[in-house]
Amino acid sequence: MEKKVKNTSQKKNLAKLQTMKLNNCKAVILKLVDELLDATSMMSNSPSIKEQWSIHLVIVNLLSKINQFEAEFELKPLSQRNDQSIEKLTKWATKNGAILNGVEIHQFENYAYGMKANKNIAVGDKLVTVPRALMMTEENIPSSPLWKLHSQDMMLRNMPNVALAIFILVESLRKDKKSFWHSYLTTLPVTYSTPVYFDVADLEALKGSPAFEAALKLNRNIARQYAYFKKLFQLSNDPASVILKDTFTYEYYRWAVSTLMSRQNTVPSSNNPSENVSALIPLWDMFNHRSGRLSTDFIKSNNVCVCYADSDYAADEQVYIFYGVRTNADFLVHNGFVYPDNEHDAVKIRLGVSRSDQLYSLRYRLLQTLSLPALAEFYLTPGPFPVDGKLLAFVRIFNMDQKTLDDWIQMEEKHCLNLTLLDSTLDPALETKCWEFLQVRINLLIKQYPAPLEKADNLSSFQQLAHTQIQLELDILKNALVYVKQHLDVVLKS
Repeated sequence: MEKKVKNTSQKKNLAKLQTMKLNNCKAVILKLVDELLDATSMMSNSPSIKEQWSIHLVIVNLLSKINQFEAEFELKPLSQRNDQSIEKLTKWATKNGAILNGVEIHQFENYAYGMKANKNIAVGDKLVTVPRALMMTEENIPSSPLWKLHSQDMMLRNMPNVALAIFILVESLRKDKKSFWHSYLTTLPVTYSTPVYFDVADLEALKGSPAFEAALKLNRNIARQYAYFKKLFQLSNDPASVILKDTFTYEYYRWAVSTLMSRQNTVPSSNNPSENVSALIPLWDMFNHRSGRLSTDFIKSNNVCVCYADSDYAADEQVYIFYGVRTNADFLVHNGFVYPDNEHDAVKIRLGVSRSDQLYSLRYRLLQTLSLPALAEFYLTPGPFPVDGKLLAFVRIFNMDQKTLDDWIQMEEKHCLNLTLLDSTLDPALETKCWEFLQVRINLLIKQYPAPLEKADNLSSFQQLAHTQIQLELDILKNALVYVKQHLDVVLKS
């Protein structure tokens, strides 16, 4: 009896010590969170990429320390994706009104999970039907533990995607009862390849690419949101904060955000059908991407999302959908992959007219005639015509002298559209300046990229992703450079 009492006393002491240890961890984490909020505020006010990178390194260091302390809470992954959980997902979805026709979830060697044809499929066949009741949207929040905090917190109210990410965590971590979406949430990927999972060397491999700045901004935003909510949950006692007070971690938050970024679609709002809301759509989000045409529709009369076959498929082939018109930089930052055969790929080129330019008002007036801003982002595209009419018009206006600007401003608006035409009859001297200007700008963009790797061995999977992205962008820029040089030669010979 004495031994039993002694063991019980030891267990209580150990439990007390563990509680003290975890409370100390919480206190340290909250101090680090304050530093993280300060660092992310500095980054939001830093204009240069070099400064943003320096502050990013501070953010990474703080998050590394936070992760070490949060690991003491021994929290488990929120999903257990395997064949058994996939089977449960299918049963749950079909039980609640989803329909699979000719396709099934299958694990492919190079794609992880995707959709496989289990019979011959013809273009236009209806493949998957998912009722609204199965979708996770912000419109489910009023009936969840998150509702009270959502109604009080400005960030949750004004940023629907942030609210949906927190909703994902509440439903994944709630203990009062099993979430309706439990069978769906447990089949989500355990981790992702979005830039919030890149370490310093991985992200550094993107330097030179427009995706680098976008990835820095994404990392900064997610770190700041995490810090904000970490403090909020500690200071609040609403139902959602009770669930997340001891379980909300940076690892969990970047997982939830990556889940949403990489899998969301939009559907009409049930409250206002003229507006759309972001949605996670079980089963539909198991399709992988391939170039083609959009083949998903929301049927308002039946309140269902329907996915149709975008082409013919033979039995046992992987069935794809087209995610939409996006550049590979967008795919990389938000979906965590790069699609080499992306016909909609492009490289961003940022141009602007300085307010210190003596002819600023005239340039701005002519730009307005063509609905072009004084500071704009244009895109160089792959293929035979990498420079579009809007970019060409901007460069022409940017390089005009005062007399030429005055002459064009006096013209009717329909005549000004000639500035967007490649074969527009303009002064050869102006055309020479324009093509030389583009040549210089493209060369400057190319020089921003790192030197080519002699060996691509021993790269992490994320570094390989970054390497592929940079090579695709350089191909676009070099193709555009050839195009510009050809037109410059023509002008010089005329």
